[in-house]
Amino acid sequence: MTLARKPTNKRARSMAKILNSVFSFFGLTTTDPRKTKAQSLVEFAITLPIIIILLTGVVEFGFALNYYLSLLDATRDAARFYSDQDPFNEDLSDRDEFYSGAAAMVRASLDPQVVDPSYQGRRITLDPDMDDVVVIVYSSTGSGVIQYPDSGPYHLYNNHDALFTPQRVQERLVSGAPSAGLVVIEVHYTYHQVLGLPWLMPIDPMTLRAYTIMPNRYAEPAAAPNLANK
Repeated sequence: MTLARKPTNKRARSMAKILNSVFSFFGLTTTDPRKTKAQSLVEFAITLPIIIILLTGVVEFGFALNYYLSLLDATRDAARFYSDQDPFNEDLSDRDEFYSGAAAMVRASLDPQVVDPSYQGRRITLDPDMDDVVVIVYSSTGSGVIQYPDSGPYHLYNNHDALFTPQRVQERLVSGAPSAGLVVIEVHYTYHQVLGLPWLMPIDPMTLRAYTIMPNRYAEPAAAPNLANK
């Protein structure tokens, strides 16, 4: 009876090379699994900070977007209400209550505690030193745009320039459009990030701006023909 001969080391190495070639051809590997695991851990450690930065950035952007939508809703509600209010007195002078009331409505929409001290809920408080609410009325005569109040845009805190000017409104109107009256309400809010992420400090704080434009029939030249002659 003859015992089977054990393969020599040379034969074993040859077989290993053949197997490696076959595995490589099919995209496989015979690398030591311990080395693969260690390599994966190193790669994960390198990419983890990047993943954290991206995810936290998305979360912070979500907070900012939520604030912006609240600002937009506040301007929309105020513009919708004051689109049916007369911005002029009987003598066609500017009615201050129109402008101050519109700005106050925006502020109260963002911070209900202004009008209801017992309110307990989400608040967006405007900073008198950094934020602003701007209210403007425009009368388009077809050949030009007239801005009210006569003294310039109404500012709640006078911290920001108005986004809209007569020239910009004129550019937005369709050529040959009929005469129209418009009320524009803007809010400028200084947003401080919620998470306080150090890698977002270069853009913290940032200013969020929202506005709404609504028609106002009282500002139409047809409704008050003497407006252009004020």
